[in-house]
Amino acid sequence: MRPTRLAKLALIVVLAMTTSGTYLLFLPLGDPDQLAEGTCGVERWSVKTGTDADAGAIDLSTHVPTTVSALRSLPKPATLPSNNRISPTETTVYSITAMVTVYKLETDSDYHIVIADTSGNTMITEIADPACVGPGSPLASGIQNARSEFDAQLSATTSFKTANIPATVTGVGFFDFLHGQTGVAPNGIELHPLLDISFTASPTPTPTPTPRPGQCVSSTGPGIPPPATVPAGIDGFHAAWFGQSGYQSLCPGTQATATVAYYNSGSFGWVSGTLGEVAYLGTWNPIPGQDQPSVLGGDGTFGSSNTGWPRYNRVALQPASYVGPGQVAWFQFTVQAPTVPGRYTLAIRPLVEGAQWMEDYGVFWYVTVLNADGSGP
Repeated sequence: MRPTRLAKLALIVVLAMTTSGTYLLFLPLGDPDQLAEGTCGVERWSVKTGTDADAGAIDLSTHVPTTVSALRSLPKPATLPSNNRISPTETTVYSITAMVTVYKLETDSDYHIVIADTSGNTMITEIADPACVGPGSPLASGIQNARSEFDAQLSATTSFKTANIPATVTGVGFFDFLHGQTGVAPNGIELHPLLDISFTASPTPTPTPTPRPGQCVSSTGPGIPPPATVPAGIDGFHAAWFGQSGYQSLCPGTQATATVAYYNSGSFGWVSGTLGEVAYLGTWNPIPGQDQPSVLGGDGTFGSSNTGWPRYNRVALQPASYVGPGQVAWFQFTVQAPTVPGRYTLAIRPLVEGAQWMEDYGVFWYVTVLNADGSGP
């Protein structure tokens, strides 16, 4: 009888443990729950596919509407059990309307689908391969349904493709380990697996309050999508701009979150906490100038406002502990509008701290500071 994928996977693990003492030596760099292409996953796999000890506790009768931002705000668990669920998040089915930005067929046979809200906040959703779902899973039919719906609209390959299509996704909450995944939320929250995906719905925009006469209301413009192609595999440390959230029009003194994505187009990974390997966004020319403080944010030193930047001249730190070649880092930072109305610019450039500045794509941030009555400067 021909072995199933699950049986093949067990054989690979047993052989690896026999010869090396740990199967982790065989995993691709930067993604420790994946094996060779076409196999099934390992880390928390029973939880991902509904064959864990707590699968019966999932409430499949209720779909809870939520947002990317709301799930990203959940506290990150201290530990992640291999065969049990973290209640109530991992026993709840959530529904989110957002933008499908990029997608890929992973080496564990999942579809890796990144969704983003209108502010550029991202998180991962995944559709398992039905062939990798063990018998008795209450999620099996939903997984098959979602996979079929996705295949009818898009064709996933082993390289990331850009979609930028609005969709409503429905799936089970899941906390994953952080290992530099493209689009990962800071707390590792995902919808995994998806049970339904509909590409017919338009994303629900965040309602803009109707201003009273003379009232100032901040707003964010449309996001800028990534290019169709980017360079890859260049020897050394390299980065390619990969899209960003929209520019802001802010009331004086207010704050907003900005997102800029960079694709690791080099041959070396970016490693958080390691000098000479960790990636930042730094201030750049012409405004405010290389390594100079900005009027739009900082850490409270050298005349900058304290908006939570790593330093006055380091706008953002890589969001994941490891960003491997071919992966995307979604750098997020907070800007604060000066009190004087006008148009302000922040030029930024990626660097590996202690090693080198990476490519200068002329990336900048525009902030328009409105008058107190909401009118343009």
